[in-house]
Amino acid sequence: MKITRKDIANYKLLKVLLEKDQKKLERYVANQPSAYSGKVYGSNPEFPYQPRGFTVTGCSDFEIAQLKDWEQKCREMEVKIQDDIRRLNELELAIDTMIANAKDVEDKAILEYTKDGLSQYEIADILCMERSTVSKRLSKYVSQ
Repeated sequence: MKITRKDIANYKLLKVLLEKDQKKLERYVANQPSAYSGKVYGSNPEFPYQPRGFTVTGCSDFEIAQLKDWEQKCREMEVKIQDDIRRLNELELAIDTMIANAKDVEDKAILEYTKDGLSQYEIADILCMERSTVSKRLSKYVSQ
């Protein structure tokens, strides 16, 4: 897998977005549409009249359609999350392989800091070098 600067920059963002999507899905599952239920009160039809209560449950056609739509949307979101997890794992493996294959210790540090989301200016300050040097060394490993 060919790694670009954009892949490294989006790596951390993808992880954050994935966590948010998982929380959304949990919230959707917790707020599942439900059928109505209620109590009906009456009495015996013969003497002695005694009060009776009945619990009635059920769904209208609209509620059934709403439940099916909810289930479909949850399934789609689960598939999207699984695709994002797979993509994140592939990207992380490719980035880590690239870092492991780097020969120079400073290059490894530059790649690690870039993976962690630091800017080239911040990396240059940490490693006491020019920003242009960071950019040149980074370009040895990643494409535009």
